[in-house]
Amino acid sequence: MNRTTTWIFLGLLALPFTYACGGDDDTDGTGDGTDDGTDDGTDDGTDDGTDDGVQPVCDGDVVDVTEDIEADTTWTADNTYCLNTHIFVQGAVLTIEPGALILGGNDSSLVVTTSGLLIAEGTAEAPIVFTSAQPEGSREAGDWGGVVLLGLASINVPNGASVIEGFDSNTPGIEYGGGDAPDDTHDCGALTYVRIEFAGFELSPDNELNGLTLGGCGSDTTLDFIQAHMGADDGIEFFGGTASITHAVVTQPDDDGLDWDFGWAGNVQFFIVQQNGLVGNHGIEADNNEDDNLAEPFSDPTLWNVSLIGSGEEPGMAGKTQGGMMLRRGTMGQINNTIIAYFTDFAIDIDQAATADNLETGDLAVVSSYFFENANGDDDGFPADLDTIAEDDGDGDFDELAFFTGDASLVFDGGDPLMAAPLDLDAPSFFPADGSPVLVGAAAPPAPFDTTATFYGAIGDDDWTQGWTAYPAD
Repeated sequence: MNRTTTWIFLGLLALPFTYACGGDDDTDGTGDGTDDGTDDGTDDGTDDGTDDGVQPVCDGDVVDVTEDIEADTTWTADNTYCLNTHIFVQGAVLTIEPGALILGGNDSSLVVTTSGLLIAEGTAEAPIVFTSAQPEGSREAGDWGGVVLLGLASINVPNGASVIEGFDSNTPGIEYGGGDAPDDTHDCGALTYVRIEFAGFELSPDNELNGLTLGGCGSDTTLDFIQAHMGADDGIEFFGGTASITHAVVTQPDDDGLDWDFGWAGNVQFFIVQQNGLVGNHGIEADNNEDDNLAEPFSDPTLWNVSLIGSGEEPGMAGKTQGGMMLRRGTMGQINNTIIAYFTDFAIDIDQAATADNLETGDLAVVSSYFFENANGDDDGFPADLDTIAEDDGDGDFDELAFFTGDASLVFDGGDPLMAAPLDLDAPSFFPADGSPVLVGAAAPPAPFDTTATFYGAIGDDDWTQGWTAYPAD
């Protein structure tokens, strides 16, 4: 499926998914924000006695979204949309205009199924914002479920298909992966200049939704200028597929910043993670497959220009064990031009023997990267007792300290990177000052990456986070 696909619908003559409440001006059922001006003034006095269980959760002038989207639909910037339940886009294109505001109620999410498409293209001046339906001042992580995109690209699980986390496994529409005939170009849509706030929730242990969840999305998917802020689980997680992402910011997730599993093999450039001291876990948590570390296709992404910022807490004082990268379960990948700074417990931990083997062969590499004040201020960030403070890793006593400090491309004593306010939770800035040591000396990315980004971390002389990001506390 691609964006030029002609969608054919039988019997879908109206858009039943919205109804107006609180003075909404869209009463003609078209979803175009207009009112046809007619009212026959009659009431047939009947009640069919049914209740679909979906009740409005938003106050004020909003368009309540209560039913799945099964016909091409546009959400406009002059309306506010309220998700009252889990909304599935299937057999249709949902287009969201720049500047649109979407509120998520309790037990709600937006799920784009393998037959749907989401086109949410904001601008720096008018980003598209998904946030909590709770009033400002009362919002918190997990108020709603976030955005989920599902595709038909490869995933390395039995039969090549699965159901996405965060839902009961019997829920219709949560299947993803292309099975025996995957489409690694599958287009899940386009998200540009999009903020996702206060999302994610846990259905059961290790079965959660994230700020942005991607299952089996292919290389034709566009993900650029995206922020996930204060999510109840991970900021952004890829379950297999080949989708790539650029210009992303994950701030204060309850768990990990960037997480990948099940054979994800996309590209990343210009990615920032900032943890807080209460709930954050890893900047990156990387898996191949928990049940089969050698499952193919391997998780094998390529990352350039990443800033991973911990909380700066003293060891033992953070709410969770905090580390820059947890690389485990047989993941491969190439990680370049990264800043790893201020992590409480460790810079990098290698988990499971298959992962250590990949480091030895070069199938997994962390090179041309910059370390500062990890693990109680130790520049190297690899304390001798790493295995006792990190998760059970079964890595065959792999020596992270010896391996990484023996790599001449890694910088452990370069000094303060001079970022403006990396630990500020209310108004962070990851912009390095003139003369910062991270602005020079890094490797040159190859095409198709931005080849001019010969600096460590996500930001060089252009602070691309300005104007469209936000960092509300509640």
